[in-house]
Amino acid sequence: MTSFRDVAKQFRDQWKHPTPKPTVVKIWKIYCDKDHTDQFSRYKLAIERKTNYGGGNSKRRWHGTIRTCTVGDSDGQMNLCSNVNCSLCSIIRTSFHLAKAGQRTNFGRFGAGIYTSATSSKANDYVDERGGSPYKAMLLSDVVMGKAVKMTTGDEDLTAPPTGYDSVVGEPGGDLNYDEAIVYKVR
Repeated sequence: MTSFRDVAKQFRDQWKHPTPKPTVVKIWKIYCDKDHTDQFSRYKLAIERKTNYGGGNSKRRWHGTIRTCTVGDSDGQMNLCSNVNCSLCSIIRTSFHLAKAGQRTNFGRFGAGIYTSATSSKANDYVDERGGSPYKAMLLSDVVMGKAVKMTTGDEDLTAPPTGYDSVVGEPGGDLNYDEAIVYKVR
């Protein structure tokens, strides 16, 4: 079981930007409902069987998004908000949605997909705190990468990974200073 210390260390170790590392104050574990967990497990197993990568090549990746509320700021603030603009609560409630991908930036270097990063400071660039909280919030998610194609030059027209691949990994160099991982299916 992953502990506060493990996640906080991962956050600090994966902060690559030259800006100061923020202090990790709170970490909340999100438990998905059985249907979601079962669907994710089936997808992970299907990718594992297809690619022969253990666990479907699942990786823990950071995702920064919009928060318009103060969910998680304290033990008493645990109810998800109903604001349609609060991407954090929407993701926690029902998972990621491709239709909402890139709404804040109106840009996707590798097309319309769900973007995550091994680099916590890269994900932090996409955190948009609009609810008056003194804290920033981001997600650390298990992402099934499967067979990933590595790219250093963007392709904004992608709507899926190239044939034979399950995801795209944007590597530093070329168009990128920091890594990003893009999936085009949400399970």
